[in-house]
Amino acid sequence: MKPVRAENDEVSEAANEVGYGNPPKHTQFKKGDGRPRLGRPKGRKNIATLFLEAAAAQITVTIDGKKRRISKAQAACVQLANKGAMGDEKLLLKFIDLIASIEARAEAARPSEYPFNEMDKQVIREIYKRLRPYEERGNA
Repeated sequence: MKPVRAENDEVSEAANEVGYGNPPKHTQFKKGDGRPRLGRPKGRKNIATLFLEAAAAQITVTIDGKKRRISKAQAACVQLANKGAMGDEKLLLKFIDLIASIEARAEAARPSEYPFNEMDKQVIREIYKRLRPYEERGNA
């Protein structure tokens, strides 16, 4: 019979064995080692969010002698429209292009007047027939 102390020494030696998938303890990373991590840190906003927040920020402007609070995006649109109306050809063309693209997107998002074709209507009628109670069907 071996003494208890010898058994504990063997167990601790086995735990310190070095091999595949078991690197030496002194070379393993310690908790919170402070290495620089790659990528965007947690909680940091991406560039699109920063732009949207900046555009939504409120500013005070004077319109027709009255002070009003509007967003920076709205102020930029007013500036673009005013400069285009004053005769700045570059900004006028940019303004017209923006309006055309916005109207095209709105037109594409708008549903057609008759969203169902004849085949769709036939399928809906058949489903309706199957779902009606037996008494309403008659001898059809």
